Amino acid sequence: MLKIKDGVISLNRGDDVSFTVNLTDEAGNSYEMETGDELQFCVRREAAETSPVLLDIRSITNTIFLRRADTGGMAVGRYSAAIRLLRRSGDAVVVYPELTRHGRERAWNNFVLDPEVVK
Repeated sequence: MLKIKDGVISLNRGDDVSFTVNLTDEAGNSYEMETGDELQFCVRREAAETSPVLLDIRSITNTIFLRRADTGGMAVGRYSAAIRLLRRSGDAVVVYPELTRHGRERAWNNFVLDPEVVK
């Protein structure tokens, strides 16, 4: 089960889920991905460059797909996730988490894997 609330993404370990990322430009206008743009969903144990990347999911649409195999081997717990828009122009912009909306600690402990209930 996928739940997104107050900037925190929660799901059961091993679930197949997808979620859509609503993109806006710097002025707050809706941004439509262009051919050559890509979203990168990255998860680490901690929000530190020294923490190894546990998930690196790429999408050419504004929908991120997580499959059973992506999280099935991960431990239950809290992680730090970020989504970056890689524009075809070469620009890279972090679109999640929104650090201005939440405190840094809350923003970076933003990905929760709950235990599987059914095997």
